[in-house]
Amino acid sequence: MTKHPTPAATIFIAALLLFALHAQKPAFCAETPASAPPGALSSLDEDDLDQAGQIVYDPLEGFNRAVFGFNDFVLEKVARPVHGAYVFATPDFLRSGLSNFFHNLNFPVRFASNLLQGRPLAAGVEMSRFILNTTAGLGGFFNVAQHHESFVPVEDEDMGQTLGVWGMGEGFYIVWPFAGPKTLRDSLGWAADRALTPTTYIQPWELGLGLSGMEVFNDLDKVLDLYDTLKQGAVEPYSAVRDAYTQYRRVRISK
Repeated sequence: MTKHPTPAATIFIAALLLFALHAQKPAFCAETPASAPPGALSSLDEDDLDQAGQIVYDPLEGFNRAVFGFNDFVLEKVARPVHGAYVFATPDFLRSGLSNFFHNLNFPVRFASNLLQGRPLAAGVEMSRFILNTTAGLGGFFNVAQHHESFVPVEDEDMGQTLGVWGMGEGFYIVWPFAGPKTLRDSLGWAADRALTPTTYIQPWELGLGLSGMEVFNDLDKVLDLYDTLKQGAVEPYSAVRDAYTQYRRVRISK
């Protein structure tokens, strides 16, 4: 049976769009700098972050700071110790296998995003890797495609990047409970990603939600390492995370 958005979800998305369109600064403008430097989040220097901090549109800063504080508490006081125990009790090969499995399972997001961005070769690589890892890699638990030169992995693409490539501006910055920092554009893209993610349709829904939570929890050490890097030496952690996230997404879209 086809699932349709609930009235509440429709109203919420419409409210976000209206807020962006009528805010003081135009939200749907192409403000992504064409000369943004390539590389990952860890490669951003202080000049990059200073520039990002000058132009990040954050009209919901009071709300965002409150949610940031809540997320920080959950990460530091709940998630970090529980995940530490999980890492201690779980063999590395099992955690690595689960990470491979979920990455393989989310193939539809990357495949569709590459196609919609006009990247057929990258989409073909994603398809080849998915077929090989699903069959020879026992459902993706083993990343056997990494040993084949013809299946060199491409950078992961998502629908937020796709919207950016199509010319949609990032809109305002927002911090979601548990989900963390996003822009309006990335929030809409995240909703589209979820629509393409197989676990969204697993029934009962509690099982699908549990699998999604397991995916995040299994790879939480990567999030915590990055979070620690951003917080170290930051006079104001909220601004550091906001600026680094926004600049990183602009780099990914402009590459």
